[in-house]
Amino acid sequence: MSDVALNFANNQYDIDVFMDDLTIDPGLETAVSISIFTDKRVTNEELPSGHTSKRGWWGDMYPDIEQDQIGSRLWTLFPGKTTSETMRKSEDYTKESLKWLIDDGIASEIVVSSEYNTYNHLVINISILKPNGITSRYSINWDEQEIKRG
Repeated sequence: MSDVALNFANNQYDIDVFMDDLTIDPGLETAVSISIFTDKRVTNEELPSGHTSKRGWWGDMYPDIEQDQIGSRLWTLFPGKTTSETMRKSEDYTKESLKWLIDDGIASEIVVSSEYNTYNHLVINISILKPNGITSRYSINWDEQEIKRG
């Protein structure tokens, strides 16, 4: 599996180009970034107080697999309080957004843990074990909206 690589610069993602050609991401960084940083559509009950848009990706209106949706519900947690409940939900929502990697046989296990750093930013740590035994690690500083390969 290969994806076109995304480059994070100036607080936004863009397609990565090198020498007038698209760069290929040989790992899972692009897939993980899209899965986590795309806002998943939520139900009325899941809609955070003060929000009117349920968000979501327009392509989810016509999924190949019924009820298949891309993205995560992490957006519903912010801005929010720095609590252990927020950390737990961030772990659950991250696992939920990456579950397709296991369903599609790309990963055999996904481990997620969250913590607050010294700046009180939520940091989500992800470890993805592939069927070939190779582990990929990523760290997301949610407040910076940035993913780093571990």
